[in-house]
Amino acid sequence: MTTSNIEDAVRFIGLELKENPGADMVKLIEQASQKFDLNPMQQEFLSNKYIFKK
Repeated sequence: MTTSNIEDAVRFIGLELKENPGADMVKLIEQASQKFDLNPMQQEFLSNKYIFKK
């Protein structure tokens, strides 16, 4: 089973938040975006999910 980059990014952010609940979300999203080669739409999804809680 293969996972998409966005799923990997969500998993990465979740693990980082477990270890450091006060982490800077903008920085985490930037790290995940670079690490998993996310496109702008995927970055926006993460921002909506974690920053704007949509």
